[in-house]
Amino acid sequence: MAQRRERPGQQRGIETRERLVRAALEAFADHGYAGATTRAIAERAGVALAALPYHFETKEALWRAAADRIFGRLAEQFQARIRGLEGVDAPTRLRLLLRDYVLFAATHPELHRFMLREGAVPSPRLRWLVRTHVEPLFRYFRSLIREGQAQGIVRPGRPEHLYYAMIGAASMPYAVAAEFRLLTGRDSDAKRLVDEHVETLLALFFEEAE
Repeated sequence: MAQRRERPGQQRGIETRERLVRAALEAFADHGYAGATTRAIAERAGVALAALPYHFETKEALWRAAADRIFGRLAEQFQARIRGLEGVDAPTRLRLLLRDYVLFAATHPELHRFMLREGAVPSPRLRWLVRTHVEPLFRYFRSLIREGQAQGIVRPGRPEHLYYAMIGAASMPYAVAAEFRLLTGRDSDAKRLVDEHVETLLALFFEEAE
């Protein structure tokens, strides 16, 4: 069966939508929902403001699309890893997923910045975000932490505290990369530093070295 080809107008619409979502994610991560204007997002995307409602009827619809995009990319990475780890013990899965999360955070620092801005104040948007994207990740990590603790391999402590400690420690050097560079004279996303960061986190959270 021949592949369906997008018409030129349809393809342009897809490309425009992609630029808007990418620009929106960067803007919401940098300025938060209130601080990111649709005008600034359209300008960043190189799209006429008048054309924006054709793709997204509201600012919140654009915000949700940005959230879906970044969490969708994270889910793709994790799902591929999880499928390859069927039957593997929980501590090993947690180690590898933590490593994957660091690598993702290093290449997508906007995720942590987006969550820091949105997660600070209760709102209907935050409830949707938690229910749709954050809670499944939290529940899975928490179950792995509990299993690892039961086996004496993961450090003791409340699983929710360890979850936030892991996520925060994994993400912060990349979310505040400019600060890291000023303090250390190094780029936090340099491959050698990312690899060392992974090993540091494994030593912090696990009773045994990997």
